[in-house]
Amino acid sequence: MQALLASFNPQARPLYLEIARCIENAILKGHLAYQNKLPAHRVLAKEIGSSAVTVRQAYQELESKALISSGVGQGTFVSFNVNLSDGIKGRTRNEFNLSLVTPLNGPLLAPLRTQLKALAGDDLAAYCDYEDDAGNPEQLAIMHQWLQSQGVVSEQSQVIVCHGAQHALLVAVLATTQVGDRVAVERLCYPGILSVLRQTGRIPVPIDLDEQGLLVESLEKQYQQQAIRALVLVASCQNPTASVMPNQRRQQLAALVNRYAIQVIDDDIYGFLADDNIKPFYCFAPQQTVYLTSLSKCVSPSLRLGLLVVPKSERDDYINLVRTTVWLPSPLLMQLACQLITSGAVAQISQWQKRQALVRQQAAKHIFSELEFVNQALVEHCAYHLWLYLPQGWTSKSFVAVMLKHRIHLSGEQHFSVEGQQRPAVRISLMATQDIEQLKHALGLIRDVLLRRI
Repeated sequence: MQALLASFNPQARPLYLEIARCIENAILKGHLAYQNKLPAHRVLAKEIGSSAVTVRQAYQELESKALISSGVGQGTFVSFNVNLSDGIKGRTRNEFNLSLVTPLNGPLLAPLRTQLKALAGDDLAAYCDYEDDAGNPEQLAIMHQWLQSQGVVSEQSQVIVCHGAQHALLVAVLATTQVGDRVAVERLCYPGILSVLRQTGRIPVPIDLDEQGLLVESLEKQYQQQAIRALVLVASCQNPTASVMPNQRRQQLAALVNRYAIQVIDDDIYGFLADDNIKPFYCFAPQQTVYLTSLSKCVSPSLRLGLLVVPKSERDDYINLVRTTVWLPSPLLMQLACQLITSGAVAQISQWQKRQALVRQQAAKHIFSELEFVNQALVEHCAYHLWLYLPQGWTSKSFVAVMLKHRIHLSGEQHFSVEGQQRPAVRISLMATQDIEQLKHALGLIRDVLLRRI
């Protein structure tokens, strides 16, 4: 209670907004952690000398920002997870960190050494200074050509380079929405998306999904109930469920966003893993869509370059946002990425990663044959990760804690949930171990613990 009311001013008006401000401040500073229970309306009202009605208004304000959630007979809880590392760990030693979704680095090292030597022998001074606002035209031409090879048809002037996919997402959100806007997301989605929306004052609106991705009818229903300004969409190998939206549903979604003028941010960083006949959502609604991709998943997270394809009329706004947030992506890193693209290494590495993902998905499917996971019936599925439902009697929190004793890090469903209780599940990265036998060993331990064999 003390942390909750640390900066409370009883003279402020309207009082319910002051209560909401104090609680929001405590959440964002980490004084109130994810799933902490808040006081009942009457209890808090008595503490501050107010009414239960005023406290209820404050809680409603916080619920509209998706910072808290409540259930009948259950109480009110913090729903915002401030610390992303609670669910997704960074690199760890002597452990199986299956919470981190990353490509394998094996095929990168040889071409990386080659291109680093070539870069060292080049005119390094040309890449060690500030660039023009629009970027190096030769580098942009290469990036544009690479996007064309991925099926994204645009003009070179529409391509904006950012400092990684997360930065590109931030820029796209700032460019397409305003503080207080409601932004649709999949009900289970990548925590980094939720972090960007909440930290910039946008309100995430959860949309239902199935094994083929976001449900169009759910988005339309939500739009009719409240004004939705934009949609952040991960249509291919969705994170965390690994669902892939078929072209027919993409067409249906395109018709909806065109009809209601909903701006779409098409986060396609896993698009290279989908079947070749699957087209980026951008292709179905280019006038309503900002396209986003990067080299971090298909090649390496060390190549911190994100790419946006934006409307020509808004190009300068995006360039200004890039300048405001990071000034400029590294020209040296851009040149290294361009050399990897033009040498053919990026295409080769991407295809190699896709083949490895398929092998690992098939291994997981065999090991988890007695368990339930998303897209279990698909013969071929190349996602880097797997969404495993937990058998009855398990919670994700208890299971994650048990697996930590076996030196295996996993991410529970609560870190991906926009609001409300979800079916207990964990996301498992299948590419987090360089050696597939290590992966099989870790997956076997997960299976045996869940089936209570050990």
